Formats: sequence, C-alpha cells, structure tokens
Amino acid sequence: MTSEAIATVEAYFDAFGTRDLERILVHFAPDVTWTIAGDPALTPWAGTRTGPEEIRQSLTAFFAAVEPLAFELGTMVEADGRVLAPGRYTSRFHPSGQLLESEMILRFTVADGLITDYRVFEDSLGITRTHLGQPLTTTSAAPTPTWTSDELNRISGADELEMAPLRRDGTLRRPVPIWVVRDGDDLYVRSFRGTDGGWWLTARASHEGHVRSGGVDKDVTFVEVPDSGVNDRIDTAYRTKYGRFGGAYVDPMVAARATTLKLVPR
Repeated sequence: MTSEAIATVEAYFDAFGTRDLERILVHFAPDVTWTIAGDPALTPWAGTRTGPEEIRQSLTAFFAAVEPLAFELGTMVEADGRVLAPGRYTSRFHPSGQLLESEMILRFTVADGLITDYRVFEDSLGITRTHLGQPLTTTSAAPTPTWTSDELNRISGADELEMAPLRRDGTLRRPVPIWVVRDGDDLYVRSFRGTDGGWWLTARASHEGHVRSGGVDKDVTFVEVPDSGVNDRIDTAYRTKYGRFGGAYVDPMVAARATTLKLVPR
C-alpha cells in the first residue's frame, strides 16, 4: 500500500510533468526549503530557496533552460515522512543545445500532505558544463569563462554597451546601446522596457549574442539571474553608476529585476 508521503511525491511528479507552476506549487508547505546544488550565477535555478514563491523563480529559470527528452523514475522508498526517489534522465540544456544523460536522487520530506523539504543529489558539475557548452570530459578541469581585469575595467567604465543578441535563425540583431553594470568580476544588463524589450526577448530566447563596449568585442552567453541577493546588488550598481541621469531613467532599470542577464564571455 502506498504511503501518504509517497502519494504526495507522486502527485508532485504528475504536476511537474505538466510544467504548470500553479499545479506544482500547491504541493509545497509555506516554509518549504528547496535545495539544488550548484552556483546560481552559472545555473540560475540552483541554490537554496525558501517558500513557494522562491521555488517559482527556480522553476521558471529551470524550465527556460532545460528541455526534458527522457525521464525514468525508480522505486521510491519512504521512512518517517522522508522519501527517496531515484531516477535517470536525458535533457537538452540551453543555450548550449548540448545533451546530458545522468542519474539523480531526489529527497523529499513530507508532513500533513505537503512537501516541507526538497533536495536534489545529481551531477551538478556536469549540468553546469552542459548548460554553458563546456566539454564534459577533459584531461583537466575546464576553467569557467571569465572576463579579464582589463575587459571588466573597460566595459564597466563605459556608459553604454552595444547589445546584439542572436536570433533563432543564427543572425545577430542590429546592435542597440544599453546600460551595463559590474558586480565583482561579473557584468550584468537589464531591459529599460522590461520584459517587453525587443532585444531582451531575443536574448532570452537564444541566450547568445555579441557585445561591444570600451573597445572590447566579445561573443557572450546570457544567463538569467533570479537570485534576489545578486539583484539587490545590481540595483545598487545601477543607482551608483547612473544616478546622475535621474530617476526617470534609473528607476525603470531598478524595477526591471526580472530581466537581469549576466554576461558570460565565450
């Protein structure tokens, strides 16, 4: 006989297969903890989230980047409300378009018919490399693409960056000037027109493009950034760098957190 905890997890899997966020989120407790190993700056659905709304951010980023091709769920086991669900999957990751086959184990804690804790054990390094288009098998660890100090200084020191996202047909859009900010060793952009911005819609669809600023020309990968802590720092960076232009220009950039894209050099 199926336990209540396993029945709850089975209902979650049924909802997850539809990719309907509302159907998925009803299975989580208000104070649920959700943990996926990895660096959210590289795989934006990774990290630890608390509550259904933060899980929504993670799932939105995951669904945008991961195309499931096959999934096989093994036999679930349960003890005292904790359910282990082994599985194997094949997925295509965007923007790279590469495939990954991997095994995983999902651990659920269930109480009163709701999931209170969710944790994934999987090949997080393989996922990151596949997502970014890096080789999975190397004789030595492949370095994460980074900007040089000179590139960071040149681009962050310029007021504008020319943005040319890649269209689905493989051609670049005509470059448009936008603002760019720096946080540590990373560069970020947002859409002044929010999620209706033409260049942003193209960039979000392809996750690839070309940028030019401060004498630097670079092909880049666009990585979505749902992490609220990072976005708080980016808000400050926009206000600090562009505050002299006034609220009419800066306030829309601060409000456009949903459009934040990290520029990863290729």
